[in-house]
Amino acid sequence: MNTKPQLVLDIGGVLLANLSPLFWQELTSDTVITHAELTSRYKAQMSEALWRGAITEEQFWHWICEQCSSIDGGHARALLRSKLTPLPALNLLPEWSRIADIHLLSNHRMEWIMPCLASVEPFIQSMTISSQVGVSKPHAPIYRHAASELRPSQRVLFVDDLETNLLEASRLGWDTLLADEQGAWLHKVIPLLTK
Repeated sequence: MNTKPQLVLDIGGVLLANLSPLFWQELTSDTVITHAELTSRYKAQMSEALWRGAITEEQFWHWICEQCSSIDGGHARALLRSKLTPLPALNLLPEWSRIADIHLLSNHRMEWIMPCLASVEPFIQSMTISSQVGVSKPHAPIYRHAASELRPSQRVLFVDDLETNLLEASRLGWDTLLADEQGAWLHKVIPLLTK
């Protein structure tokens, strides 16, 4: 049995910045729709389908342009790219990969994250991305899919920035770590992997 620990990481809020309220505010800055209206419509009409891959990226941008009539798709895409900034953990993947196999488990869009992860892709063993597998966290099937990608190990550590996403990982017997905004969690990864 491979004794190398398995480190499973979320992306948004862990490796890359989440799509913050600033993204939505900037989309609506020159439109008649308010930030609150847009985010409410997004949650009701698009969020679930977007993250599960039930709609294409093109359909999402078309919907954004319909809601914010004064914005074009190219500007909206550029705005999104500008918000997906690296967090400190991204630079730690080479170091962590010497200790553990690294896997990603995230509610995201593959086409949005791949350009941001290109420099660290060699350190990643597998990626379970909601838009690719058709299910999102915190639903059990996405965790089972990620578990099927792991190598046999006595230790699995899952890091996410939302407590609600840690419960299902715990049910699988994984150790869990909440990624706090201040970054204190970064100093706990190696001790938890090597205990």
